[in-house]
Amino acid sequence: MKILKSILLVLSVLFQLAAIVYFFIDVVTALYLIAFNVLCFILVIVLIVVERIKEKREEDDDDYRNY
Repeated sequence: MKILKSILLVLSVLFQLAAIVYFFIDVVTALYLIAFNVLCFILVIVLIVVERIKEKREEDDDDYRNY
């Protein structure tokens, strides 16, 4: 999961940099790159939320305050 988040973050940065360059060359391609950038960013957010939910479940399972 950590590797996937890292890959998505790197892709997001690369799409952003490529979009800046392509705004001067081809606007349509730049818009597609920005769309991919947003998609990667949304996927990173989803992965972080899923990971946090998983950690929260593990914490709840290991909670022994009722004893």
